[in-house]
Amino acid sequence: MPPPRGVVVSRVFSYSSSHLRVSSHRRFENDPSGSGSSMQGSLRRRKHVSLRFVRLKCASSSSSSSSTTSSPSKPAWAGAEDVLSQFVNALIASPLYTPMKFMARRTLINTAEKNGVNWTAKSQALLENANVKACYDDINNPNVESMYPDYYLMPFHAYDEGNLNWLAAAEAESATYAMALRVWPNEDITWQTAQGRLRDAYCDAVKQHRAKQGSSDPARILDMGCSVGISTRALAGAFDTAKEVVGLDLSAYMLAVAELRERSEGEAWTPQGLEGERRISYVHGLAESTGMPDASFDVVSLAFVLHECPTAATRDIVREAVRLLRPGGTLVMCDNDPKSEVIQKLPPVIFTLMKSTEPHSDEYYVLDMMSTFEEMGLTGVETVAMDPRHRAVLGTKQ
Repeated sequence: MPPPRGVVVSRVFSYSSSHLRVSSHRRFENDPSGSGSSMQGSLRRRKHVSLRFVRLKCASSSSSSSSTTSSPSKPAWAGAEDVLSQFVNALIASPLYTPMKFMARRTLINTAEKNGVNWTAKSQALLENANVKACYDDINNPNVESMYPDYYLMPFHAYDEGNLNWLAAAEAESATYAMALRVWPNEDITWQTAQGRLRDAYCDAVKQHRAKQGSSDPARILDMGCSVGISTRALAGAFDTAKEVVGLDLSAYMLAVAELRERSEGEAWTPQGLEGERRISYVHGLAESTGMPDASFDVVSLAFVLHECPTAATRDIVREAVRLLRPGGTLVMCDNDPKSEVIQKLPPVIFTLMKSTEPHSDEYYVLDMMSTFEEMGLTGVETVAMDPRHRAVLGTKQ
């Protein structure tokens, strides 16, 4: 499809299987012919694909664009109403989706392996580990499989089956480490340092919020959408007086990797419980409807979860989290900050690749998270900047 009138398309990006580079530079302005010359290019199997990523410039100012410029509450490339977002979404819905998905995954792999994370070897070792399959058998709840919501069955994170496959689970740790490294691209730091900064900022935000609200040390913590347990273990380490930390996720594949780590290395990560029982446990379940008792946790955490959910699911998850909190309990979410200058100024190639693997990002970036927390009955709701890209939103149940 040709770009809308008034659009400037600049920089032709190309990639091979091993790198991303600028290959040429062209400009197409106000193409009234509708010939789509600005979107020409060939898809060559395996070796080389040329993609034209766009920088949109509105020919005329509108009330929405001017308000975004003066006080942006979200990136211009997100939201159903913005021209830039609509055009990027059209690209993602086109045959270009397949190479975009490849590029998004390759970007993370390159970031990881250039910084000492042996992505390929780690994932292959997990895929060949018979013990992780045994963990899957132990933790998988067949009843949950019939409860998968439609949004969870969509392709995302560059995997056709989303989180419901072994490859996604085997690569999740390395992808998480790469994600943290991309927060501080201009600093010469290790992946361990980057990951530590990210998790420490999150846990510190919880501690400071609870201190302001006069809440005591948490005894039970629930980590919703825990994936392979990185956030769960961070919470257990930060709140070492908690007797129990529960990780809940909808993917038994992810939980199998988390459980394998806990069985093999758990004692090195966290102390044992008061009666010698493991402090960390994992549950295969649906965050919107956990089936857990009312008022049974002091902290409920949603770490990098809600950008993967449509608005209706986000509201249901927050509602369920509030139900599970005890009086004085804390709900905390962390994720990309729609108001972050870094997020708002991402290069076209990066935000296009990012949106191509996150089908619900438009809804995430326009949802007022603080108002959502307040609507669900939380008080003392606040937003805390964690780093240049991410925020934490916290609230207390009275």
